Amino acid sequence: MNKTFLLSVILGVLCFPVKAQTLPVPTPVQLQWQQMETTAFVHFSVNTYTDMEWGYGNESPAIFNPTKLDCRQWIRTCKEAGLKGVILTAKHHDGFCLWPSAYTEYSVKNSPWKNGKGDLVREFVDACHEYGMKVGLYLSPWDCNHPDYGKPEYITYFRNQLRELLTNYGKLYEFWFDGANGGRGYYSTDSLHTRKITADYYPWESLTEMVYELQPNCVVHGGSAQNIRWVGNEEGYALEEHWSTVRKPEFYDKGIPNGKQWMRGHADGTLWIPSETDVSIRPGWYYHASEDHKLKSLSQLTDIYYESVGRNSLLLLNLTPNQEGLIPEQDSLRLVEWYRRYTSELKKNLVNQKMKVTGKNRKKLKYTLDGNRGTYWEADTKTPVLEVDFGKELTFNRLLLQEFIEKGQRVKQFVVEYFDNGNWQKLDEQTTIGYKRILRFPEVTASRLRIRITDAWEAPCLAEIQVFKAETPLDAPVITRNKNGEVKLVCSNKDASIYYTTDGKEPQPGVSPRYQSPVPADGDRIIKAIAVDGKKKSTTATRTFTGSKAHWSTLPDKAGTLVFDENQHTTWVGKDVLEVDLQSAKEMTGISYLPDQARWASGIVVKYMIEISLDGIRWEEAARGEFANIQNNPVEQQVIFWQTHKGRYIRFHALSTVDGQKSMGVAELDILFSKN
Repeated sequence: MNKTFLLSVILGVLCFPVKAQTLPVPTPVQLQWQQMETTAFVHFSVNTYTDMEWGYGNESPAIFNPTKLDCRQWIRTCKEAGLKGVILTAKHHDGFCLWPSAYTEYSVKNSPWKNGKGDLVREFVDACHEYGMKVGLYLSPWDCNHPDYGKPEYITYFRNQLRELLTNYGKLYEFWFDGANGGRGYYSTDSLHTRKITADYYPWESLTEMVYELQPNCVVHGGSAQNIRWVGNEEGYALEEHWSTVRKPEFYDKGIPNGKQWMRGHADGTLWIPSETDVSIRPGWYYHASEDHKLKSLSQLTDIYYESVGRNSLLLLNLTPNQEGLIPEQDSLRLVEWYRRYTSELKKNLVNQKMKVTGKNRKKLKYTLDGNRGTYWEADTKTPVLEVDFGKELTFNRLLLQEFIEKGQRVKQFVVEYFDNGNWQKLDEQTTIGYKRILRFPEVTASRLRIRITDAWEAPCLAEIQVFKAETPLDAPVITRNKNGEVKLVCSNKDASIYYTTDGKEPQPGVSPRYQSPVPADGDRIIKAIAVDGKKKSTTATRTFTGSKAHWSTLPDKAGTLVFDENQHTTWVGKDVLEVDLQSAKEMTGISYLPDQARWASGIVVKYMIEISLDGIRWEEAARGEFANIQNNPVEQQVIFWQTHKGRYIRFHALSTVDGQKSMGVAELDILFSKN
C-alpha cells in the first residue's frame, strides 16, 4: 500500500470539520399527539363489580352486567370537558375482555350483559366517532386468567388479541401497554399463586412494530419500543425540569424502561420520547362507592393541568364508570367545571402583535406574539434576551411560553423579569420550556416584560409568548381533624373568611361561626364550611368524623400522632406490632387498617393477628387472617372479630408484609365499637 496516500487520507479525515450534533425532534405523529394536550382514560371491567383495583383472574363473567351502560354519556362528558381523545381498558390484568375475543371464553360473550351478544369496545368506538373523539385502547400484557401465562404459548395468544384490537375497530391514536407484569393470580387453576417472567419475555420490538404497521398514526405507551413514556408517577405532575428526550442506554434496562429516568428525561437525550401524565379523578383507577366523597377538588385538578400540560407533558385523566355503566354525575360535573376553570384562566391573551418586542435578530420576532404555535422566531445566539413593551401598565399572573419543538427542545434555563419603578425585578427563574410551559405567580403590574435565555443547546426557537390575568374562583376550605379532636379549616386564599357548622347544617356568612382557630369537635360530627372573599363564595366543603381518639395512646409512643391523625398521606413505619391503649375498657367488634398510600409503599401488612386485653398482661386472640390482594388493592381493610371483645388494650401484629420486611406501615388505624 502507498503509505503517503494512506497518510493523506487519514489527515483528510482528521481535518474535516465535525458537524454539530443534530437535536432529536418529534415525528409528525408525536407532534400531533402532544398537541392534543388533554385526554381521558376509562377503567371499567369486572373490577368495577368486585371493589378491587387488580383482579386475580378468577372473577366470574356473570358479575359483569352494567344495567344502564351508556358509552355516549362517557364520551359526551369528555367532549364537554375539552378532552381530545379517550383510551379504554379493553383488557386489564385479570384477563377479562370487553370485546368478544375469538381466542378466549373469558369475555363479555359469557356475561349476562346483552345476553352475551355485546361488544363494549365497539360501543365505545362508535360513541367516540359520533362525538369526533379520537380512540385509544389499553391491553394489559399480564393475564391472570390465562393458563399459559409465563410460557411461549401465551405470547401467541397475546399477539392474536393485539391484532384483533388493531384491525377491527378503526383508526387509533394511542395504544397503551401497561408495565405491571407477573404476580399473584389463579391462571385458570384452583390455587392462588405467583408467576414471574423474565425481562425479555415479551418480544416488544415485534409487538410494537405490529402496532406501527397496522396503525401508522398511533403512538405507543409501554414496552421497549415505545415512542411516548410514562411521566413516572400517578399523582398528576411532571417535574419543573422536564425533557422530551432520553438517552437510550439509560432509559432501557434489559428491554424494560428504567423508572428512575422517566421523571425528568435527559437534557442530552438522543431519542424524542415525550411524557404522558396519567392520574385518576378519584383515588382509585376503578369505581369504588367508598370513594364517592374523595373526588379530586377543582383546585387539585387545576393544579394538575398546570403541572402536566404546563410542564411539557400530556395529561391522561382517568374516569371511573360505576356499576350501572355510567360516569357518576358528580364526576361529570367536576370534569366540566375543571375545563371551564382552566380555560377561563387562559382565555384572554394580553399581548398581541401591535406591541413592541425587541431583541437581536429581529426578523420574525413578531411571530412570538401572533398566537400561532406554527410560526416562530429563531435567535442568533444561545442566550438571547427578548423584551415585550406593553405600551401601558398591565396586571398579570400567568405566563405561557412555547418552543418550536419541530427544531428540537433547546432551552435549558431562562429568567423572567418585569419592569417596576425604574428597575428590572426577577419574576421567576426556571429550566425547560419545551412544547408548552405555563408559569403561575402572584399578580404583578408592569409596562414591560423581559425573558432572558441563560442556557440552551442551540439558538432557541420561540413560538409563543402569552400573558394572562387569571380570575381564580374561591376554593372550598379543606377540613381536617387531629388526634385530639380539633378541627382545622384552611383556604388557599389567605384573605378569605371561613364560616362553619359542626352539626351538619349549611353554613351562612355572617350567621354561622367565623373560623379563627382550631375548633374542638370531639365525637361524631358532620363539619361543613364555606369561604367568602368579598362577592366571591366557595362551594361547601363537608367532612364526617366518627368517635374520638383524643385519649388513645400507642406503643411505640410516636405512632399515635400518625396513625390517629385522620390524614391518609402520613404514615407510621415501625416494628411488626402496634399496641393501642384506649384508656378505658370498651366493647370492640373489629378494626380498620389503611396501609401506606404512597406509590412506593412500605410495610403493607398481608397476614395479621389481633389480640385484646383488659389489663395489658393477659391477651386473647380476636382475629387472624390475610388481606387478599392488598398489594394490588391497598385500600382500607376492615377486620370483624369472631365475637365482640371487651378490652382496654389492642395489639395489631404484622405476621407478614408485601415487601417481606419485619416492619409494618400504617396510614390510619381505627377501632370498631359495639353500638349497644
